[in-house]
Amino acid sequence: MNTAKFVKEVVVVDPDSKGEVAMSVFKHEAGAMFAIDSSYIDQCLPEDGDCYIPDPFETYSKDNMYNSNDGLKLLGV
Repeated sequence: MNTAKFVKEVVVVDPDSKGEVAMSVFKHEAGAMFAIDSSYIDQCLPEDGDCYIPDPFETYSKDNMYNSNDGLKLLGV
């Protein structure tokens, strides 16, 4: 199971709606950084316990789009 540590929240402008969107930035244990819409974290992930999302850096076989993805544990949220 991989982990990603919360770094900070940044605000960006949505190119379609022109509205401001808060993004949570994470550092993946493999070294890469990524951001996820903070409202997703607030609305979809549990308030208590550990938070998991599909790992955005897990590789998939071209032959099987239904490969298992053990998930990525978000730390510091």
